[in-house]
Amino acid sequence: MNTLSTVRIAVACSAALLAGLAWADSSTDPASTPPSASQDVGGVPMSNSASGAPITLTHAQVYQDLVRSEQSGERARLNGDLYHGN
Repeated sequence: MNTLSTVRIAVACSAALLAGLAWADSSTDPASTPPSASQDVGGVPMSNSASGAPITLTHAQVYQDLVRSEQSGERARLNGDLYHGN
């Protein structure tokens, strides 16, 4: 075997090895991706509107939620249990 044939075989083997490594690296297993933080603690992921923008609450909606929590006693329970307040 001459030197040129040996070089060609070495180049072909190197190219095949690099192609195999690149192909193996590009394939991902969707089951191996970790869950998002909100799913990890049992929450609901942030949802988006139809246009793709995140849904935000208005001041009125937040105020209504505060009033509802005060009326149901949830605010007092959270302050006493969770936040150790009055």
